[in-house]
Amino acid sequence: MNRTVQFIIGVLAIGIAIAAGIYGRNAYLKEVSTYQIPVPVAEIPPYTVLTSEMFALRDMPRTMENLPYYQKAEDLSGLISVSALPPGLPVAQTGAVPPAQFRLADAAFEVLSIPVEPVSAVGGQIQIGQRVNLYQMIRQQTKNGQPEQAQVDAEHFTVERIAQSILVVDVRTAQGVTAGPASEEANGNSGMSGSSQQVEQVQILTLALEPELVQKVLDAVASAKKQGGLLWTTLATP
Repeated sequence: MNRTVQFIIGVLAIGIAIAAGIYGRNAYLKEVSTYQIPVPVAEIPPYTVLTSEMFALRDMPRTMENLPYYQKAEDLSGLISVSALPPGLPVAQTGAVPPAQFRLADAAFEVLSIPVEPVSAVGGQIQIGQRVNLYQMIRQQTKNGQPEQAQVDAEHFTVERIAQSILVVDVRTAQGVTAGPASEEANGNSGMSGSSQQVEQVQILTLALEPELVQKVLDAVASAKKQGGLLWTTLATP
């Protein structure tokens, strides 16, 4: 083998060794210096109940691993965003919290609980994060101030929408227990389908209200209790 061939083989060997070294170094640095963290796929509005489908994994510097960000998508599932979560950025632990820890409204709003009846509150199936309209239905009075004794129909009531697109921040049963579908464990793992599971009906509705609406809503609640009126709750249109 002449010197030229030996030289070429040597150059090739050195090149291969350098390339392998660079590849190995890059792979090592990538493994050591970055890791994957969940980030929103699209902007998530405030007061949104989060699901794992709202997030995708993104490579981030490993130095962020010890910072107060949520590290796993499953850790975010079921939490509520307290502010808008921008797409592509990690979620700070102050940006999403469990419902039990969440005031669920900006400080500019008052948080108010009112009693509701399932029949006049979407069958008692209202959920946290939804928005509702409140209607006051007042029985019309006769000239002597007594309620009409005739059959109740639309002409014997006045209906007024007193609040619209109000954020629901909490839902409870009459006993103060969080309302919603019963868990599989609570049903004794009986194999019942979701459609046959018991559902706790909402009877205490907690809302985030603009301060100027609070008096009006409280007046409507008092009227419903004392004067034979009704407070009706509907789901607001998106």
